[in-house]
Amino acid sequence: MTFRSHPAAGKTGYATSSPELERWLSRHIAQGFGAEALVRSMCQSGYDAGFARATVQAALAASGAGGARSGHSPSRSRTAKAGTATEATTSTSQGTATPAIVAPNALPAGDGRDIPVLFAMESPRIALFQRLLMPDECEALIALSRGRLARSPVVNPDTGDENLIDARTSMGAMFQVGEHPLIERLEARIAAVTGVPVEQGEGLQILNYKPGAEYQPHYDFFNPQRRGEARQLRVGGQRMATLVIYLNDVPAGGATAFPKLGLRVNPVQGNAVFFAYLGEDGALDERTLHAGLPVGQGEKWIATKWLREAPYRGDG
Repeated sequence: MTFRSHPAAGKTGYATSSPELERWLSRHIAQGFGAEALVRSMCQSGYDAGFARATVQAALAASGAGGARSGHSPSRSRTAKAGTATEATTSTSQGTATPAIVAPNALPAGDGRDIPVLFAMESPRIALFQRLLMPDECEALIALSRGRLARSPVVNPDTGDENLIDARTSMGAMFQVGEHPLIERLEARIAAVTGVPVEQGEGLQILNYKPGAEYQPHYDFFNPQRRGEARQLRVGGQRMATLVIYLNDVPAGGATAFPKLGLRVNPVQGNAVFFAYLGEDGALDERTLHAGLPVGQGEKWIATKWLREAPYRGDG
């Protein structure tokens, strides 16, 4: 893809279209999103602001909507959802505009299915998707990962190396983007639902938590002030959002907890929680501190997808 200066945030941004972007625009125009909402959403996903405006206007013209929707967005009665088109802005105490996220009660998965949105928050942007994966897909992912499970590391903030720590006691398996036909299909579905292109995603990580295993409160984004974590920014920029997919039902424990929000998401097979933490101005939302609570009974299997602000190159 081609890059050039992002006038709004001083960052690089996309300035070239793709089939995924065209499908995303077509779908959201059909759902009633207006030009301003679509442009804001594209900018937040890393596209250049000028390119976003021109691309959205062209897509509206091609759809026959023209300027009729340029100043309007879908009804406010729609359920809020993270990672798609935005409707309006609200002001923080510092006066910085923060997107107010709006979306329908279900999202097209790109394969003929609709994914229900069970709940959503606007600030921070969190959404729970129902049946993002079907039971057979969950079982197939578990089977694929069994042969390569190893103790899950974390990035050392000082060196950038991956280390084992007591705060994270899960076993994990990493897959390359598109490594397997099933993974390729799921990555396309994730891109369709979140609006983030496949190339901005890190490889899928499958995690297994035995009874008592946990991941204590942590952030998924990188701290650019820490030398080791700053190294990670060279291969796709900052992480901007996380998708956690639950691959099995857990009899007790194992919830994804957001301690600063008083929120817990219980693991239900096929459901997925999405949370975003990178603002349009580059600010990182520390309210997305989260934890994988200890498993009380049985075991927990999840698939984690981290989404970057630019195409990801897993070459360090």
